[in-house]
Amino acid sequence: MQDRLGKFEIVRLLGRGSMGVVYLGRDPKLGREVALKVISAGSAFGAEAQARFEREARAAAMLNHPHIVTVFEFGDDEGLHYLAMEYVEGEDLDVLIRSGTTPKADLLEALAQVCDGLAYAHQRGVIHRDIKPANVLVTRHGRKVHAKLMDFGVAQMGPSGLTQTGTWMGTVSYMAPEYLDSGKSSTSSDIFALGVMLYEILTGGRKPFSGDTTTAVLNRILLHPPEPIRMAELKDISGQLLAVAERALAKRPEDRFADAEELGQAIRDAAAGTREGVPASAGTILAPPLVAARLDADSAGQQIRVGKGGQGQCLSLKVALRQARAGAEITLLPGLYREAVVLDKDVTITGLGEVGEVVLESLKAPTLISGGRDLVLRNLTLRVAEEGAVLRITGGTPRLESCVLVGGVEVASGASPRFQDCQLLTGGAEALVVAGGAQVNLVGGSLRGFRECGLRLEAGAQATLQGVEFGPGDGVGLKVGARAQATADTCGFLTLAGSVEIEPEGRVHLTRSRLMSSHFAGLLALERSHAVLDACVLGNHTCSGAHVLAGANVMLRQCRLEGNPGFGISVMDRGLATLDGCTVQGNGGAGLLINHGATVQARSCTFSEGLAMGVDCAEGGQGVLDGCELSGNAGAGAQVEPGGSLLLVRCTLKDGRDTGLLLLEDSQATLEECVMHRNARGGVLLARDAADPVVRGQRLEDDIHRVDAMGQLVKVTPV
Repeated sequence: MQDRLGKFEIVRLLGRGSMGVVYLGRDPKLGREVALKVISAGSAFGAEAQARFEREARAAAMLNHPHIVTVFEFGDDEGLHYLAMEYVEGEDLDVLIRSGTTPKADLLEALAQVCDGLAYAHQRGVIHRDIKPANVLVTRHGRKVHAKLMDFGVAQMGPSGLTQTGTWMGTVSYMAPEYLDSGKSSTSSDIFALGVMLYEILTGGRKPFSGDTTTAVLNRILLHPPEPIRMAELKDISGQLLAVAERALAKRPEDRFADAEELGQAIRDAAAGTREGVPASAGTILAPPLVAARLDADSAGQQIRVGKGGQGQCLSLKVALRQARAGAEITLLPGLYREAVVLDKDVTITGLGEVGEVVLESLKAPTLISGGRDLVLRNLTLRVAEEGAVLRITGGTPRLESCVLVGGVEVASGASPRFQDCQLLTGGAEALVVAGGAQVNLVGGSLRGFRECGLRLEAGAQATLQGVEFGPGDGVGLKVGARAQATADTCGFLTLAGSVEIEPEGRVHLTRSRLMSSHFAGLLALERSHAVLDACVLGNHTCSGAHVLAGANVMLRQCRLEGNPGFGISVMDRGLATLDGCTVQGNGGAGLLINHGATVQARSCTFSEGLAMGVDCAEGGQGVLDGCELSGNAGAGAQVEPGGSLLLVRCTLKDGRDTGLLLLEDSQATLEECVMHRNARGGVLLARDAADPVVRGQRLEDDIHRVDAMGQLVKVTPV
């Protein structure tokens, strides 16, 4: 370790990071201690770190505030770029939150001080873009905490910023929905990140949007409300504080606080209310609520038993509901309860016994109408004598756990129900219908027996599915309407007319899901729809594993399309498909059909063991295959029809029971660094009037032949 950087003496090492090191330094002229951030120009992150240093130095030149770490100098000493900044002897806010030893009141004051510093930066046109607890240093002056915001290395200065539009900068868990959607940051994006920090303080370190993967976190930020705050975490939290957090975490920027200064003042006011003993039920709680259950002193602990035989306090659920206060727990003893009920109170209703032993049944639909915000239903069977909706959810965020619903379920606009380990069974047209403006969350459970659709999202609706099984049924498992969005993880779509259907402008993201055995297509992407499939299996579909229509855009990553009697994937007129690392195997038709006017890009994919061709590029179709393998197909490894165009880069065409590549008249093909060997009828077969393929980096062990006027094969020397 050298003993000096520029004019600064190096005292000792403070820490190491992915881009460099931080030293404690000393300015010998002023006798002042400084923190020296250092990056070597020759390191892997040298150019990026230097750009960050320069950005931070430029931001520092504009900012001088007691709650922002001061940067004194940006320099270069024999190839080592360094920043000299104010040395703050304290701990970062992330450590203090997770340790649980610092009073929440102190953490809230530290966050309010960060708001003060950030408001000052915003007024001078600086957007931080990486607001998080790890970028806040906290010290103590007597009993008072003092916070300083640091690391403006990805800050945006002025209207244009230093990065291109659409480029994400910062830490994913703290990114605002509009920033993820467009890549455009604003002062409101920083306010959303402050809301995430406030949530972490309230919960002891939990994040409001969590997931096993980065993609899962992104989806939760974009599509879902924050995770509920648990009852055990409500100690010393006022309802006013909860309202502040919900407003800061609003999906739309215009629904958040107008500026960081307003947020800081709201935090201080709410914290003062907490110190004065304002209960958690006070204040305005916005929907969807952060609190999993709110029980006031009058209703807490109220329990009502319903049933016959002298064990119940009343015989009817309706009577129990009239007696119940908000937050009450109602237990239904085993039996059949023939009554239609309107649930407009925040109560918990639990069926006692095995699944199916507690049955609510009405003669006319629906059996239940739910409008309660925090209603909970557990272990109940709901059914209706006539065909129709057994449950209608008109609003709020009700939770259904381990329930059986025999009949359709309707979710109205504005409602956000959660179904966990529930079975939706219906002989009717649709099992679950979600209106536009509603959100639904299904975890576990199944949807079966429907004639037309298992889950239908009307225009503008949203759904999140995890571990849900669809089928068997005579309809489509999941139908996503215009501008509706669905995210599914580890779901199964089995023995259906169709697995997933996306209407124009609808969006779907499927992860680790199985789409099997439908009468048409596993995935049907209609005009102008969008779909992303990660690590999914699409097999045994009569028409196609995935069928992409005009103007649709579909991406498949690490997917398997196998054993389909029809095509592996078929892309129709003006459709666009991207395949990355996919296995397309053993399909009855072409593994990949690129139809008229369609465009397909495939990278590191395998098209093998097909009963027909590996890839069929039809008239007007365009395909690019990079690093792909086409092997063991009964037909040609790839066929290019009249007007089609195919580019093969670093591809291997081998062991085919026909020719490696078949080119018909008026088709175009280019092969770059490709390998062809052991194909039964040669490497390339040209129709009589077909143009010669362009071959670069020749590695063709199999011959190229052309069919002459007599129908004979003539060997061709590649261009």
